Amino acid sequence: MKKKTIYLTLCALIAACPSFATTVIPLSVENLTAISSHVVEGRAISSWTQWNATHTVIFTYTKFQVQRTLKGEVAATMIVRQLGGTLDGTTEKVAGVRQWKIGEQALLFLRPGEIRDGSLVVTGLMQGNFLIYRGPTGENLVSNGAPNVSAYKASTAPITTYSGSAMRLQEMEGRIQKAVQR
Repeated sequence: MKKKTIYLTLCALIAACPSFATTVIPLSVENLTAISSHVVEGRAISSWTQWNATHTVIFTYTKFQVQRTLKGEVAATMIVRQLGGTLDGTTEKVAGVRQWKIGEQALLFLRPGEIRDGSLVVTGLMQGNFLIYRGPTGENLVSNGAPNVSAYKASTAPITTYSGSAMRLQEMEGRIQKAVQR
């Protein structure tokens, strides 16, 4: 019976979502921290694209200079792999996945991916990708908001627009540190 309920729920989610959207189950900062092997602050320093082994999916690889480690052990630089990109005249886009620009700073919740190539992937698709930027008062803020993403909350059942989380970087770091100590 449980498998049938899960199957029906998935069918309802697929039917209710526009084909151009990505649907996520929202994760809190504490949950992102718990299921991530690494949490770091870094700056994008280079980027490249490549096909998967069967030439059916394009991945974008971004090299980050690690500025601060909040969870896990990492080298001074690390590679993060994301779905999508442009290669050989083909562009693949995944709704909600934002490719980094060189020089951008991000707070990243990461884990090893299914492809064991030494790269890490963002936890929760785009939810673990927090862009760091200066707010109007000069303080550092973070946001993981992404366009064309829907959210599914089991407690309320309807699918809504995923607006992500935005807060002060200092507040985010404090929440992560508490979650790591648990």
